[in-house]
Amino acid sequence: MFIETKSAEAFCFNLNSIDMSKDTVLFIAGAGMDHRIVRNIEIDKEIFNPIISIDLPGHGNSPPKEISSIESYGDFICEVVSELNLKNFHICGHSMGGLIALNIASNNLSGQKSTSLINCLYPLFVGSALLDDSIRNLDAATEFMTKYGVHKIPSKSSSTKSFGVLGSSFYKKNDGLVNSPYGSKKIKNNPDEEVNLFPLKKLFNQVTKKIMFVDLNACKKYRMDTKELKKIDNLVLLAGEHDKLAPLEKIMEMESLFKECKIKKMENVGHFPFFEDPKGFSKSLNTILKTYI
Repeated sequence: MFIETKSAEAFCFNLNSIDMSKDTVLFIAGAGMDHRIVRNIEIDKEIFNPIISIDLPGHGNSPPKEISSIESYGDFICEVVSELNLKNFHICGHSMGGLIALNIASNNLSGQKSTSLINCLYPLFVGSALLDDSIRNLDAATEFMTKYGVHKIPSKSSSTKSFGVLGSSFYKKNDGLVNSPYGSKKIKNNPDEEVNLFPLKKLFNQVTKKIMFVDLNACKKYRMDTKELKKIDNLVLLAGEHDKLAPLEKIMEMESLFKECKIKKMENVGHFPFFEDPKGFSKSLNTILKTYI
């Protein structure tokens, strides 16, 4: 469903049937990604509405708009929340989405009950090589993200097909040669593994090709006033045990930035738990959210 705000049009996933007697979970995707990441996340239907995910401008189904900062993304989400008139809601943000969630939490929105940052580092360092690849060589950028972000690769039969439905390109394997949306390449070690990673990699193949660059650059630049960080209540940091992009030990160091927060380790996953282990991730998220009902 599309929502018209004063500044842009937004695609909102799972907006068709909100029961105001239940809590609502709003999930913000990470850099270059969109609402598809929530399709395999299951939360308690007796307590919560189905997870809502708002595509940022130029992501997923939301039309492009010249927005290029975490602050402006946060303003965009706040506009949508206002239009939806949400009363009891929780905001979850993955990676870059976590920075946006922090920005929103500092606004003290009426009705917001908790903020969960998933595999999110603040401040977030983005290397110049990754930033350069994100606009010049998307295949190399996604290769970096999956190499250091994925710990457990689901089998082809168990990996979610719903990630790879935007656009028409797909991987084909023939004698070790993999044809991808970015061209053909020879896979020396394990072409099956490359194919199984494709549903995740396909998330980054947005309509506007510079989206990942815009997002990573926004992450690199984002800073908050330390006093604003100390004001945030009901904050949870969820960290993948084997995440090399947002290491557990670095996330644990973030605790000192806030007045108080909870840290929960997600075992046997890396940076993309909704892809690597959606059932385990769903369990972790349910446990956290239920403490703020």
